Amino acid sequence: MNTLLYTLPPFLISIIFSIFNKKAGYILTMISSIILLITSIYEYNGVLSFFSIISTSVWILASIFSIEYDHYGKWLSPLYILTILGMAIVLNSDGYLLFLAGWEIMTIPAYVAIGLTVKNNRPPFVFMAFGELSTVLILAGFIIANTTNFNYLPSPVPLIVATFGFIIKMGMMPFLVSEWLPIAHGTAPSNFSAILSATMTLMGVYGILKITILTQTIPIGFSLTIMAIGAFSIFFGALYGYVNENTKGILAFSTIENNGAILVALSLYMISKQLNITSIEHISLITVILYSFAHSVAKTGLFLSSGLQEKQSITYSKKIRNIEIGLTLLASSMSGLLPNIGGVASWLLLENLFMFSYVLHNVISILFIMTGAIIAMGEGLATALLIRYITYTSIFQNTREQLSKIKKYPILLSALIVLILGFTLPYLIYPYKNSTTILGMLTNSVILTQYYNTTFGGISPLYIILLLVAFSIVSYLAFGKPKIRKAETWNNGVNEKEEYTAFAMANNIRQMLKKILRPEEEKFLPTYGLDVFWEYLYKLANSIRRFGKIFAKTLINSSISWYIIYIILTLIVVIIVVVMG
Repeated sequence: MNTLLYTLPPFLISIIFSIFNKKAGYILTMISSIILLITSIYEYNGVLSFFSIISTSVWILASIFSIEYDHYGKWLSPLYILTILGMAIVLNSDGYLLFLAGWEIMTIPAYVAIGLTVKNNRPPFVFMAFGELSTVLILAGFIIANTTNFNYLPSPVPLIVATFGFIIKMGMMPFLVSEWLPIAHGTAPSNFSAILSATMTLMGVYGILKITILTQTIPIGFSLTIMAIGAFSIFFGALYGYVNENTKGILAFSTIENNGAILVALSLYMISKQLNITSIEHISLITVILYSFAHSVAKTGLFLSSGLQEKQSITYSKKIRNIEIGLTLLASSMSGLLPNIGGVASWLLLENLFMFSYVLHNVISILFIMTGAIIAMGEGLATALLIRYITYTSIFQNTREQLSKIKKYPILLSALIVLILGFTLPYLIYPYKNSTTILGMLTNSVILTQYYNTTFGGISPLYIILLLVAFSIVSYLAFGKPKIRKAETWNNGVNEKEEYTAFAMANNIRQMLKKILRPEEEKFLPTYGLDVFWEYLYKLANSIRRFGKIFAKTLINSSISWYIIYIILTLIVVIIVVVMG
């Protein structure tokens, strides 16, 4: 609460200024975010402080970009700042009521912003429907907790109920993986999409972790269910993202994939906490933090880059110059490649899963191995997804258009952050490091995974970055600047030079998995995805509707005989319940 007293007024002032001058509003929001970032670092009080550090970093980058990006009229800027204000309240709340107030403050302005900037009514209504469903479940969990303050919870029920509310906000409700988040986040302005996907979904992670820390007993079955939902989201989020044609939709599905990985890490934290495996508990918690950094910062840069496009379809995207290196670094981090922070987080997640399978050494171990295999397949699809994105938006066929520094620097800075954090942050917060020199590595540069004081694996991000720099310098000195030779396209003797489109790149997967993906039209459309799960939900809903009609006509048909039977049966049930009670 004390933090709110001197960090929220700057955001309120920013909102007022933004009504009259949107650029001034964005500049003041950037300054307000810097103040909150400094405060969060100075008043660091545990792992939950990292979420404020991550969020404010995103808001700074997005606000700088917004200064020249916002061409949506006068109301986008105050709605953008009001959404950030809600998230700031969530992060600094000291009780359930203030938390819920911040949760609604961040949701409602986002709904209005999406509604004001799109012609179709569906995206804002979809966003609001799932946003309020999330709020209802979180509210139910808080009511069950039967307290207004964040006290320790003897029962796991508040955690179980609230968690499903939080994961809906993260875009990971099973069998709805291709629905609300890509539709809502994919249609918002890019600066709004950045804070929605990078920080609003992060509030769900923050909520789960906060309630988990307070919960004394967590059922293993619930944790395994959460792990299954996360693994499901990783694979299908990456799959639908790869075949998607909407530029922002691709990144929104990538958000689902990343949040799925964070959810798996959270489930491992819950299991290790319940089983009292301290070392894996620490490693799982660090994995959540590293993944949150990797996803939020990188997704900010990627969504900002999507704002440079004039078309929704990636097939018709224009290729932007001067940000190729930045997008490549962001994509490599999201693909789980070292030495970026995303690579460290991916490695730790897989190490945790395989450690659990080894430590438990029973039938349940198979679940951890299967989850690891699903994550590996999802990471492969995620890599293809991101290669497809950066290839068709930046790398090949660059335009001559030069970006302004205000638009370019936030994207490049986000790329630099994920790279630097990869070989610095693990050494600052990771508890297990090797102090001996191994194979010429620097002392204390190897981070280890371990269980019961037994080493399981190790890796050195610092060693990798030093090798990359060394080999790059040697290659440049030996061969000089790379030479590029251009050749005309040969199309089997046909004169027409057809371009290899983004749609064609993903069409092989589309055709191989057409019974799951259900592609309906073979043309370039900015689709958000159509999947077999949603189709079967429609069939289930129609079946329930038909059953209701038959039941109503047969049994609830204004017959006095049936009403007498209902009354007698109800009386019998009430008597049984009273007697047994």
